[in-house]
Amino acid sequence: MLKILGCRAGSPAGGIPASGYLLKADSGNVCIDCGPGTMSRLSEEEIGDLIGVVITHEHADHCLDLMPLAFYLLFPALKNKIPLYGPPSLMKVLKQYEEVFSIPSLPTLHAPISTAFELNPLPPGDAFSIGRYSFDTLLMKHPVETMAVRSRDYNFVYTSDGAFTEKLNTFCADSKILLAESTYLEEGRNDLEEHGHMTAEICASLAKSAGTQHLIMTHLADYRTGEAMINTARRFFHGSVTLAQPGLEIPFDME
Repeated sequence: MLKILGCRAGSPAGGIPASGYLLKADSGNVCIDCGPGTMSRLSEEEIGDLIGVVITHEHADHCLDLMPLAFYLLFPALKNKIPLYGPPSLMKVLKQYEEVFSIPSLPTLHAPISTAFELNPLPPGDAFSIGRYSFDTLLMKHPVETMAVRSRDYNFVYTSDGAFTEKLNTFCADSKILLAESTYLEEGRNDLEEHGHMTAEICASLAKSAGTQHLIMTHLADYRTGEAMINTARRFFHGSVTLAQPGLEIPFDME
């Protein structure tokens, strides 16, 4: 199943963490994005079953809780090293985090990120596997190197952050579950192409044209607009529509 850990854009607020999602199965768990606040939504059992981490891009609201996760994996006892996949540009940022937050007085915390995780730079567009899971990726239209992720096993797509493109439409085609960023209720003064984000109408239109079965709207800049987001989406997409919220679990079966 897919568990929502956090779903706010930019920062946690009102008890809602930033972006973070957990793919859960008997064969192990994979964390997809780990924004601030998401670590507190992971149980010890869920972390114990973690077999991989995927970070879609370097923006803090998608990766900042990697540091506390690394500390948990290293202190007070060293746990198994976990594979981490992300764009090459992300790896440079993680090295900078490490320089700032390392603890030289403890051997395992000299380099927390690279000690806790096996870092695997992945150019967006490449495929990869973690355990029995297989994934495809797509380069998104966003100010920094960002990848959408598609699970071959569960046929679900997570757009991460990015503006609508025809390539994204093709990437999402015939997905069962589409976890799509809906940062804004409407365009307003935001230049969506330059800023690299979508609105409720755009992500609903994406769901319709891609033929997805279930749209989950996430990455909201203002969670108070949630009801309006859903109402807008249902005008353009007639499949199932759900607003992401922490703790929500969406089951799906292996094909």
